[in-house]
Amino acid sequence: MAKLAGHRRVVGAIAAAVTLAAVLGGQAAADPAQDDLADFTELSRQVEELSQTIVNAQPDLDNKLKLLSEADAKHSADLANLEATKQQLAGYQSAVDQFATAVYMGGRTDSMSAILTASSPADLIDRLASQRVIGSQMTDQMNGLRQANTDAQAAATASQESATQAKDAVDAAVAVRSDLQNKRAELRQKMVAVNASYARIPPEQQAALTLPTAAVTEALGPIAPIPTVGFSGLVPNARMLADYIMATYPGVQSIGGVRADPLPDHPSGRAIDIMIGSDMGLGDAINADVQAQAARFGVSYTMWRVAAHFDHVHVTVN
Repeated sequence: MAKLAGHRRVVGAIAAAVTLAAVLGGQAAADPAQDDLADFTELSRQVEELSQTIVNAQPDLDNKLKLLSEADAKHSADLANLEATKQQLAGYQSAVDQFATAVYMGGRTDSMSAILTASSPADLIDRLASQRVIGSQMTDQMNGLRQANTDAQAAATASQESATQAKDAVDAAVAVRSDLQNKRAELRQKMVAVNASYARIPPEQQAALTLPTAAVTEALGPIAPIPTVGFSGLVPNARMLADYIMATYPGVQSIGGVRADPLPDHPSGRAIDIMIGSDMGLGDAINADVQAQAARFGVSYTMWRVAAHFDHVHVTVN
């Protein structure tokens, strides 16, 4: 009897073990589906949250681009005013130089010289009258020269200040846009994971799930425009090239055009700077592309990977 009881206990233990194994096996078989559902739920939550962050950030970028547009317009006006005052200054300077040359070639023009050199009283009167006219003209020209010089200095200062403001506005817009692009890239990756997780869920369970909302579509919308500055005054070839770059290379940070510079390329509107930050591969691709299409855009030369040109590709057109 003892042996029989022992045998029954062993058999019972084996049966219990088999039953437990069956239960655990059933749970193990059910776990993957449950895991996929949990993954889908969590990924969907992350997608919705990230999408809302992107949508909320868009107004900030729009505002930054608006401020950039205003700063760019102010700088363009300041540059035009600076050029006008320089021309006015040059005109006054030319008149004063001509008068100085006339005095030098014609001898002294003071009253004592006229008295000593006049051939007759009538000649003296004529000389003194001429000197008064010349002296008055000279005074007017000198006063004009001084005022034009003051205006030119003020215009130069205003242009420098607005140039700094425009650069700050570009940097601010670039920072927000770059962050937005990074978030959109992350959102695209998460959407791939969501779709893959959804595909693994049994069809009978898929019907009860809610896919990401329209906010995701809005967040994955068109890439924000590339910030630009100094486009007013670009020659047609430069503007056409800039438009091509913006349409073809959305990874470009910003593009600059007309600005004050000792060399004539940028002030004349024939040059653009394509800012690429630290993405040297992007710079290589753009430089090669522009050179390959030199005839199409009337490219005179490019500068890339030379002194002061490691964060942007400089292009000068005809």
